[in-house]
Amino acid sequence: MEILDKHQVKVTFFMTGNWVDDNPDCVKELVEKGHDLGNHSEHHYDMTTISRTEKEKEMQIVHDKVKELTGYEMFLFRPPYGAYDNEVVKTAYDMNYYPIQWSVDADDTE
Repeated sequence: MEILDKHQVKVTFFMTGNWVDDNPDCVKELVEKGHDLGNHSEHHYDMTTISRTEKEKEMQIVHDKVKELTGYEMFLFRPPYGAYDNEVVKTAYDMNYYPIQWSVDADDTE
């Protein structure tokens, strides 16, 4: 955070529900510092393997947590594992999210 502040860089942080639960003060700080928050689902499931109803629930739970905690309305969704299909994209759009993908795997997860 110090480096981002030093260079006045704003970024998007995609977060799961557990991360929001475990780091509420950090979530608040990110919003206060002007960063964007993106939805990365509640349980980090492969969204192509679950039903439409489950997809909606996975996105809505995180959305509601962040909204309640910060007042911030997330609008970006990045599917876990980069796994998506037309149904994932349609569900995101129908929930007023813009789906985001990546092109390089940084292999920086635990």
